[in-house]
Amino acid sequence: MLKKYWIHIVIFITGMGIFWLIKSDTESSIIENNKFAIEDTSLITKVFLADRNGNTISLTKNKESWTVNDKYAVRKDAIATLLSTAKKISIKKPVSKEAFENAVKFIATTGVYVEFFEGDKIVKSYTIGSNTPDHLGTYMLLKGSEKPFVVHIPSFNGFLSPRYGIQANALDVTTWRSTTVFNLSFEAINQIKYTHYLNPENSFFLRTNPMELMNSQNKSISFNNDKILKLLNSFKNLNCETFKKDKSKIDFATQIEELVVNSDTLRTYKISETAVKTKEENFTVDRKYATLNNGELMLIQDYVFNKVLINIAELTK
Repeated sequence: MLKKYWIHIVIFITGMGIFWLIKSDTESSIIENNKFAIEDTSLITKVFLADRNGNTISLTKNKESWTVNDKYAVRKDAIATLLSTAKKISIKKPVSKEAFENAVKFIATTGVYVEFFEGDKIVKSYTIGSNTPDHLGTYMLLKGSEKPFVVHIPSFNGFLSPRYGIQANALDVTTWRSTTVFNLSFEAINQIKYTHYLNPENSFFLRTNPMELMNSQNKSISFNNDKILKLLNSFKNLNCETFKKDKSKIDFATQIEELVVNSDTLRTYKISETAVKTKEENFTVDRKYATLNNGELMLIQDYVFNKVLINIAELTK
């Protein structure tokens, strides 16, 4: 179905060429018949997006949470922004005669197609094109319509594509993924094992029921109760900065630490000082590479994780 839709767009542009269709209705009636907004987005159960590079994003609602591509939890702020946009967008104006050719060309060649579902029913579908020259609107084409429009959110100054997770006309699953690494309450933690590979004497094992702290020699030692409680209360809303696609740039022999919380294992690795760094890695903030349960490579900030990546001395003072 999606392939047929793209073919329809290309045929439409070929047929239209550079000619502007004379409006047969008043502007108000055109706008009335080309609504993009969804009145009640609380009923939306699925959103599907596809770009012209073959990337697809499927966002599915499961009770109060969302998953992306049936694999990862979705960032709450990202889905909230998308649904808010779907509800608030409105037609700002028809595309001008001068801009028409370029608008439809970019919609056909670089546009991102989106479908909104209520159950199995598609309730809205349109293609998101490029932004207007003043960056205050976005060209969009409603499915079934012959004319694109400039669409915006009233009182919002900016174009809309980033609100759909679109960057440089492309989709990326990492844009939607939740960055949560740990989100545990005090009561949910049964044990913590911290291993420091560069300084093994800093390692420890903590059991919470009954409370017991053991050193790297597996000997039970006394501890500062307040500091233990502070550690146990530090595992809420711990997020990585971003996910990294290329694992080849990391030397897994440079592992620094291992933190096991219940059954989840976080491993940290040093970032090479000689490697070519991305924008995020050119530090104003100290960072490390990390993996969770041998999964995908992450970038974490020391400022965020130093409260849980602590040595045994910080629990006994």
